Amino acid sequence: MAKKYKIVLSLLLVVLIAVAAVLISGVIDINTMVHPEETTSGNSAPSEDYKQTFTTDISAALPLMSTDIDNVYYTMTKQGDVKFYKVQNAVITEIPATGSFDVTAACSGQKIPAKIHYLEIDGKTIGYGLYTSLLYEGIYLYDYAFFKVTEMFDGFDDSKGTLLMMLDVESERFYREDKVYSEIFYLYADHTTKHFLSEDQRTVDINARDKTDYKMFTDDILDQGSNKNVLFFSSRYYLMYEESEYVDIFTSGGSGTNVDNIRYLTDVAALVFWRTDEGVYFFANHSDDTGFSLCLYANSERTVIKSFTGDYDEDYIRSGKYLLNKKTGEIYNCLDGTTKQLVYTCFKEGFKPDKFVMNESGTACVIRGANTQNVAALAVMNFETGEIIAYTDEVFSYYANSQVLDDGTVIISLANGESASAYYQLVTKIN
Repeated sequence: MAKKYKIVLSLLLVVLIAVAAVLISGVIDINTMVHPEETTSGNSAPSEDYKQTFTTDISAALPLMSTDIDNVYYTMTKQGDVKFYKVQNAVITEIPATGSFDVTAACSGQKIPAKIHYLEIDGKTIGYGLYTSLLYEGIYLYDYAFFKVTEMFDGFDDSKGTLLMMLDVESERFYREDKVYSEIFYLYADHTTKHFLSEDQRTVDINARDKTDYKMFTDDILDQGSNKNVLFFSSRYYLMYEESEYVDIFTSGGSGTNVDNIRYLTDVAALVFWRTDEGVYFFANHSDDTGFSLCLYANSERTVIKSFTGDYDEDYIRSGKYLLNKKTGEIYNCLDGTTKQLVYTCFKEGFKPDKFVMNESGTACVIRGANTQNVAALAVMNFETGEIIAYTDEVFSYYANSQVLDDGTVIISLANGESASAYYQLVTKIN
């Protein structure tokens, strides 16, 4: 019997080595862009040229990404180098980093290393780091991990940790704002770490590493007020060894401290919720697959606030608390029920948006997409004046992301061509 176990273990080791070899040799290029399909000839561009509105800024040579601090942004290279910037009144100013330190994160029995570059500003600390198999050797189950360090939010605090550290291990989200963190840790003053939640029931995936959908956090849900039990997403009750599109909302604090075995809400349609004094706002799927609803869960009851037809992922785009109906142009505020309207006729020929960014105050937004001729198009809407400025131009095919500030500053991060070998910012101020 002992001999049989040795054979099984040997075979398992061969499989793990083979998987590791594939991961190392097949590292995904994280410097990719989202852009429309190949365009066709013809141009139905509005008469105004985007260069009359935007100035080109190359001081930040990579896409600007949001932080948890207002008007502070960061960039990161594929080598893990990080720079910080302050943006105000359409001016981008680099801020020197406060320092750096090394960390390791325990994942699937391995310790993933990274160097965290951090900034202390306005009494807060933010930091970012990167692991790839090209930067570090000896990690066989992971080829990529994005590290984020942020302040300790209420509800997470264990009275010992000073900061939180999160990992997103999906490389295609490198330049995306909607990261999903499958690992979350307390980060102590000596830079040691400890898992926020116990994981006794966690299963492994077909790549022999811990499933990434066992617990999922996003930037939108970190701040949950003073609630002691933290809410997060999980797909653990669906597919055993593969990722599932079905998710539930779980709450920490089950039998004992710092555990995660309580399923809180089911039929969840999207990885977002808002925890308020009234209760928890979230999106729930309709049982008959006709659409989804915004619901409020309070006092053990869920109440439908508003119902939507269509598919959440295909027919809508969310930016913060705002939900855009791609077909009608209606923008719905999920917390106060108010609506705003985008008018797509400014593109002269039909328009299909694929990116939407709204500032927190709801006074301005950016949309990107393509017209009926599949020419890349972009517009900036000022809701205070009712003005929308629209452009169609090939440069918007290489869109990375947008930042829309409450002071009227709009920044579009673009790649210089399909190879994405360089980036630049288009900057304007609309009020």
